[in-house]
Amino acid sequence: METARRWGAVLALTSALVGTAACGADNDAEAGESVYGLPLAEQFHAATEATRKAGTAAFVSTLTYGTTTGDAVQRTEGSLDYGRGTSLAAVSLTVDRRFHRTAAQFVGEPGTTVEQTLATDGDDVYVRDGTSPWLRYTPEAVSGLGETTRAVAAHAAGDVAPYSGTLADLVPRTIPRQEPERQTDGSRLYRVTALAEVAAEILPPGLQTAEGGDPVELTVRLDSEGRLTEVTADLGPVLVGMHEENFLTGSIRSLRATYELSAFGDPVRHKKPGKGVEDALKALAPVGGLKAGQCAATDTGLGSNGVVRPVDCAESHDMRVLAQTEVDRTFPGDRAEKNGNEYADEQCRRAYDKAPAAWLRGAVRKDGFSYIGSSDTTVSVGAGKTETSVTGAYTCYVVTS
Repeated sequence: METARRWGAVLALTSALVGTAACGADNDAEAGESVYGLPLAEQFHAATEATRKAGTAAFVSTLTYGTTTGDAVQRTEGSLDYGRGTSLAAVSLTVDRRFHRTAAQFVGEPGTTVEQTLATDGDDVYVRDGTSPWLRYTPEAVSGLGETTRAVAAHAAGDVAPYSGTLADLVPRTIPRQEPERQTDGSRLYRVTALAEVAAEILPPGLQTAEGGDPVELTVRLDSEGRLTEVTADLGPVLVGMHEENFLTGSIRSLRATYELSAFGDPVRHKKPGKGVEDALKALAPVGGLKAGQCAATDTGLGSNGVVRPVDCAESHDMRVLAQTEVDRTFPGDRAEKNGNEYADEQCRRAYDKAPAAWLRGAVRKDGFSYIGSSDTTVSVGAGKTETSVTGAYTCYVVTS
């Protein structure tokens, strides 16, 4: 009798567990019905909404640049609050010491790791390099400071997530054509494509292209409840258009991206930066507006010296302007390959040679200068002749310690 009672208890417990498991499976199926019950073409938009309804999530995004001699990896890890439209992320860019030198000018200095923290609150993006003060880039600051700010403005909260500029942005812009593979855990795996020029939008501004090559292949995974959990992409086709626009990028041989979401609904502890925040529009200025002899700091979080923080030369700084110079040259014939850099180099060399000794004090390079700017090349045909004009504006400066 005792044995019978024990077997009866075991059978009852087993039935309860089976019932619970079945109930859980039904709940998962019911939860995923809002996505998987829709026509295939509508599932990604529904998945985006299901993901947002989770309220919060943790994410990891990577972008890997490959060259024949080494890689560079940008890793972004943070938390998302969909309801409040806020996020907090730690961003690091690690460049292999063997990373190709030509590619480095578009990605980062070989053998270095650069870290920064980003936070978003709706349209505002906050950036901090190391222990520097938080800088707030509002839409007004982005408009006032110009194109250089695109590097941070691209991460402002969007329709897909509170942190933009990742593969998640591409998902609702693609349409599944084939039924997904159903996995044992109830998740679904989709294989879709995106136009190369659309996929390029998640890259840093300097590497975005107007035209691309073949479509980019993406792998998209949704969990059993229809929420986005993973996206991977081989961005190789984007390189085709990139190399056509700038042959110097040819040393970048591969480009891969990943995105993962987890911890749905878990509490997030991030808060909007408060104390000590500086308004980027008030604290920064385009480098082209600085006068000769003026000093500046480059702790802007933009990854470029196009916009800097003007400071008194008695304060900590890492740049001193030597001159503002313009290029305006005209050549006979079609010289479309011409650009203003070599002429800027000549003019900045003269400015360096004439600079007061006090301006060069503290320079990192004992006999060197740098310059930043851009030029336009125009080929015109008329009155029986062809001419090439090169015009541009540059800032000559020395890097200081």
